[in-house]
Amino acid sequence: MPFISVIITAHNRREFLLEAVNSALNQTLPKYEYEIIVVKNFSEYDDILKNLDVKTIFSNEENQGADIVNALPYAEGEVICFLDDDDMWVPWKLEKVKEAFKEESLCYYHHALLAFRQGENISELIDKLKENNKEFLRNRFIDLSPVNSSSTCIKKDILVKYVSQLKKVRYFIDNFYYYFALLKNCKIKFDPVILTLYRQHYNNSTALKEKSFQSWLEKKITFYSNRYELLIELISSCKSEGMRDTVVKALLAQALSDKITVTRLSKDGPHKANFRDYLKYVSLDYKNLKGILLASLIFMPKSIQLYVARKWYEKEQKAS
Repeated sequence: MPFISVIITAHNRREFLLEAVNSALNQTLPKYEYEIIVVKNFSEYDDILKNLDVKTIFSNEENQGADIVNALPYAEGEVICFLDDDDMWVPWKLEKVKEAFKEESLCYYHHALLAFRQGENISELIDKLKENNKEFLRNRFIDLSPVNSSSTCIKKDILVKYVSQLKKVRYFIDNFYYYFALLKNCKIKFDPVILTLYRQHYNNSTALKEKSFQSWLEKKITFYSNRYELLIELISSCKSEGMRDTVVKALLAQALSDKITVTRLSKDGPHKANFRDYLKYVSLDYKNLKGILLASLIFMPKSIQLYVARKWYEKEQKAS
């Protein structure tokens, strides 16, 4: 039985999938120690994947979390590693993961990523990482925050415990893997080693390169509303289980931040923040001066809110 189950998800996007699969196949960890499961909503590559001994599951869910839930019954590994169809791994990734999970108390492992653009020579990037070339790394975008599924590994039993919430996750699924681990109250590790190559391109789900400000605004509201609703659900469940106060506060601070974000983007939204919410957020996140200033926008005229939102939109369009 494999120790690790690799779950690769692809929704509509086809062009990078086989590269992702090959990066998972070409690992230094022996093949019998891991399996690969591809979850997708199209039939292309079925024969190729079958010949590569890759399990394939058809799933046409709108929610990212529902795709993962559909894959879990087929996952035989104790540890789940995620890989987005447009990302890739370095060859020693799973070997490093196995080494990390030798520590029995560890339930969540997240490592750094390095961003690359379409057309770059992947073999050269991997060679530079293997050499730990400091000069090369100095000018590259590297991220260790829990905002990339392809850099996350988690014990399967955690996902099973929170499967009812997981299937409702439409966006920010990488955040929820971290939230679930917090609720489990076990050891969490953030490792600065780079094991994921994150592809930057027009169709990145996080790029949000929308043609109009209005469509961008509507999508942002949907993003943050979904996370807010699920965080409130998790907070309610963990309070009934007597969860640590520090964990509840961490989740509550994020939930209030999302509620305030939705309010300042749309005062007509279903989650309208008020002065009490503002004070609670400030008390929980009092060191975040920028966050407090942005939160104060809920009391500003709509014209000022839209001005700040448009600046946010313009910044994202330039970056993506």
